Amino acid sequence: MTRHPLWVLARPAMLPYLWLLVLAGYGWAHWDRALTFRGGEGLVAVLLAWGALHAGTLWLNAGLDRDEGPVLFGEPVPVPRWIRTPGLVALALSVGLGAWAGCVEGVAAGIAAALAVLYSRPERPWKGHQVLGPLVNWVGYGLLSPLVGWAVVRVSPDPRTLLAWLFGSLGVLGVYFLAQVFQQEEDRARGYRTLVATHGPALTLAVGHLLLGAGVLGGVGLTALGWLPRVSLVLLPLGVWNSWGLWRWGQRLPDASPAEALAAVRRLLALALVALVVNLAWYAWECQGGGPVAGLATADGLPDDRPAWPPRAMRAWERAHDPWEDRWCP
Repeated sequence: MTRHPLWVLARPAMLPYLWLLVLAGYGWAHWDRALTFRGGEGLVAVLLAWGALHAGTLWLNAGLDRDEGPVLFGEPVPVPRWIRTPGLVALALSVGLGAWAGCVEGVAAGIAAALAVLYSRPERPWKGHQVLGPLVNWVGYGLLSPLVGWAVVRVSPDPRTLLAWLFGSLGVLGVYFLAQVFQQEEDRARGYRTLVATHGPALTLAVGHLLLGAGVLGGVGLTALGWLPRVSLVLLPLGVWNSWGLWRWGQRLPDASPAEALAAVRRLLALALVALVVNLAWYAWECQGGGPVAGLATADGLPDDRPAWPPRAMRAWERAHDPWEDRWCP
């Protein structure tokens, strides 16, 4: 059965990874304040918004690059000449769905959609720029994607959340560089000035590896401060395992392929899933004690109980629910 080119070019196999970033922000908001489940309708809206954003972004990107070689999470197919139209419609739909979820979510979707247009514009696309290309991916995937999941829970920001958000975004940016390692020839042929085109796959892999390491070290620092569960330190051997896998990949360069990039991403996903299982098991153990759980049960508890914003703004932000209730096991 022949699949429609729009379906293939949307790379549906990549969408679950994007949704995991949204779900990470949503889950963090609950964990940080040890809340019972809430914000489900908003979560559905932002997942749909980010699905439309994903499709629109990749359709615009396909219209720009018209790939004929291997692509990550997809396959090359003939690109319709009219593909920019559905791409722009999908981006507009993502903004509408985001606004339906809330003001912050709508603004975030609007920024992400604007960045997608700039990233793949026909003339001087940001994708081909050594700084603007990574910036778009860092903001869109690393910052805005978890932000919209966190926003639907309607809690106030605290220092732990802001630092975890920053360190997590560095890891996401590292994945962007890993996905670029095999694209040297294609980027040079298109006249792009990406890092892999100008400095080669070895340095690109090293930068991705460094950013991932910075994200992990940031998490270790938060654990040392008592802001993350100390049980998370048992995951450090898996981090070393992932680093070793990246080092072995570097030994095989300049040969690189999408399969190796995909294997690196899957190792990171496996690490994240193991971390989730470990922390869920620890949460279940905490619940047996009848005391504080999740983010309130870390060595330092909630890092700062004072609102990060002025009280009036905080009351408006938290209008849907009191974030200081329901902090115990159901």
